[in-house]
Amino acid sequence: MEDNKIVLTTPDNRKIEVEVLDIFNVIGYEDKDYIMYTLGEKVDEENEKVYISILKDHGNNNFELVSIVDEQEWEAVQKAIQEEIAYEDYEEAINNE
Repeated sequence: MEDNKIVLTTPDNRKIEVEVLDIFNVIGYEDKDYIMYTLGEKVDEENEKVYISILKDHGNNNFELVSIVDEQEWEAVQKAIQEEIAYEDYEEAINNE
């Protein structure tokens, strides 16, 4: 990964370059990697649209995005993200004391 950008294959077989914000695992789905990424689309002046997918690494810098379609899995992913945000907020508060 150079400058946090990688080229991915979308579910409809398109190649896109994305900026990786995070790659993480989720309790209960340890056999999968999840990716949080952006295409640089602005939501407003300060924020960009963020996407989350399952990341399959086929080797040789060949990655594939897979949609999260299972409701329970999506809820687990959302919970993992919320816990990460809470942890980062906690660390920031401790470091600012």
